[in-house]
Amino acid sequence: MENHTPFVLAGIGIYKNNQWTTSKRKVFIGVILVYVILLLGFRYRVGMDTIGYMKSFDKARDLAHFWTLRIFRERHEPGYLFVCAICKSISKEFWVLQLVMASITNSCIFIFLYRYCRNVFVGIIIFFILQWLYFSTEIMREGVAIGIFLLNYKNIEDRKWIRFYLLSLVSVSFHYSAIIIWLFPFVKYLKFNIWYVLICIGILAITPVIIKIGEILSFETITDRIDKYVGKNFNYNLNWKIGEFIKAAFPAIIALAVGRFFKIHQYFKSILLLQILLCIGAFAIPIIFSRFANYSSIFVTVSFANILCIKYLKPWLKTILVCMLLTTQSYYYYKMYPAWVPYVSIFDQKYIRERELLWRSYFT
Repeated sequence: MENHTPFVLAGIGIYKNNQWTTSKRKVFIGVILVYVILLLGFRYRVGMDTIGYMKSFDKARDLAHFWTLRIFRERHEPGYLFVCAICKSISKEFWVLQLVMASITNSCIFIFLYRYCRNVFVGIIIFFILQWLYFSTEIMREGVAIGIFLLNYKNIEDRKWIRFYLLSLVSVSFHYSAIIIWLFPFVKYLKFNIWYVLICIGILAITPVIIKIGEILSFETITDRIDKYVGKNFNYNLNWKIGEFIKAAFPAIIALAVGRFFKIHQYFKSILLLQILLCIGAFAIPIIFSRFANYSSIFVTVSFANILCIKYLKPWLKTILVCMLLTTQSYYYYKMYPAWVPYVSIFDQKYIRERELLWRSYFT
């Protein structure tokens, strides 16, 4: 997007963070959050998936016609369809749904960053670089599922398992890929050793197993989706897989390498290992494992941000780390640039020809 205001505001927050009281810091975080929500909520046909969501929203039912078992056979998950029904009962305009979805996703993520980042504003900027536009303009349903999971993560820390698994169903109701979070309580057992290496190798050979699972699953919508994803594997050539690995796995690898070299305690070390594991899995089944990796990616954001906040690391080293981070994302932004730039708002609606042609090439 052409609007750089969120980055400027977060930059001011980084500079002023140590000078502010807790209440002032929270107010300024709130200012950034509200600005981000409004910017995303009032966008018009910005994002490849957003265009598709706009088309499906036209067919969505309102609350009066929502309550039917048919919702479990719809293409989209029931949680998302319920939010659609609420929004459609309020207005037929799609921006209302955008506003609600952006509010849930970004509010949950900002709270998570506030809880775990040494300087929350550094975390916000890294989030802007790594996930912001992707979560809110492309994977809207999954973005909400991830946000709810991040709030739910505290239940894992507090070992409140019933509460965690009950709340996890809310995430699953927005996107079925959220079933991966059921494994997060066991991630703490992941260590970088010979077994971890063997698991990485083994994941590359599980494609036939995933296909078999797709054949025996009883939930029609999930089965169809897995079949579709597996069938589309030919679209994801080696170049795409390498590019995706660099984009999603390298930030975690860099964070782990720096932590090991400088003997930095990393609270989310096991989840960084999971991120790499899932990215390796994307070589076998790209679309499924790249989806799963989204749920661990914010932990990479927090870890990277906390490294940049360590005082004894030299400024030149931090500069190199930021440059490396930007480099890992460069090809993705080059490819997705037309999907997000120029920014168009609902107050000045216009079609961007290149964006529309790009959407047709991807989805029709």
